[in-house]
Amino acid sequence: MDGERQGAGNGAGATAIKYGAWIIMLLAVLYFLANYVIPLFR
Repeated sequence: MDGERQGAGNGAGATAIKYGAWIIMLLAVLYFLANYVIPLFR
């Protein structure tokens, strides 16, 4: 059972990394839109 608890901790860390990566990608897309797409409509 100790191994399962340790695995759960690793899973939580992996989940945090995964969501962090999603947030970074989302910010990169928003940055691209703000700098290149929105000025096209001005």
